[in-house]
Amino acid sequence: MSRSNCIAWMCLTVVVAASQLFGTAAAAEPPSSALRMAWLRMPGGAESGSELASWAQEIRIRTSIDMLPSAIGLRPEDPAIFHFPLLYWGGDRAVPRLSDQAILHLRQHLSTGGTLLVDNTGRTEPSHAFDQSMRRELARVFPQSLQRIASSHVVLRSFYRLERPMGRRADAHDLEGVRVGSHLAVIYTRNDLAGALARSPMGGYALAVVPGGETQREQAFRLAVNLVMYVLCLDYKDDHTHVMHLLRYRRGSRVPEPAATQGADEP
Repeated sequence: MSRSNCIAWMCLTVVVAASQLFGTAAAAEPPSSALRMAWLRMPGGAESGSELASWAQEIRIRTSIDMLPSAIGLRPEDPAIFHFPLLYWGGDRAVPRLSDQAILHLRQHLSTGGTLLVDNTGRTEPSHAFDQSMRRELARVFPQSLQRIASSHVVLRSFYRLERPMGRRADAHDLEGVRVGSHLAVIYTRNDLAGALARSPMGGYALAVVPGGETQREQAFRLAVNLVMYVLCLDYKDDHTHVMHLLRYRRGSRVPEPAATQGADEP
């Protein structure tokens, strides 16, 4: 069995464990062992999760992970966010102040194994308004600021080996993140990852990828696969540790107080 298939098989085992603990759909839906992605309905954020359908399709094609094709949109105040190990937050404009309940839910979920992917979806360049206001709100969730993620970090080699993160744009050479213990609770890309994945109603890709064209789009898809692998496995060299972390997850636990942690620049 190839190394990539071994990793995918190991991650699939974790998906099943995570599905039992996090759930994979809203509470009113029947339980499933398949993974479902969720996007946050935020003021100034993405208006639909259509881009995530293409993402899910690539995960199903390239790995052994069972992905549901549709994503669900949830407000951060909704306790259903605890059902999803990966939350997507895209935006291209200023973010109003989030409610205290939203901050508490995000802090609890991201402190107990969940991961938030933040995607700056500015069309011609990264949105400064989104960047500044998003950082302000994340500072309410965790006291430390976003830090550069080293190019040697496992998130860039969890399935594919990548030199740098790509999206529809290639403005930023690095990811940024917030670390809780050894876990990247927040991962931020300024390159409009979702824009590279989005498809038009006719089936083709909705947006041009610049400056690298289809080669760059492939790199964006590979990053998207790596992110899901990272969320489910954290570090494929220490998979058992992640399972133990998931088993300590309790939805009814008290919201933990944020604590300063080491910088995300460390592998």
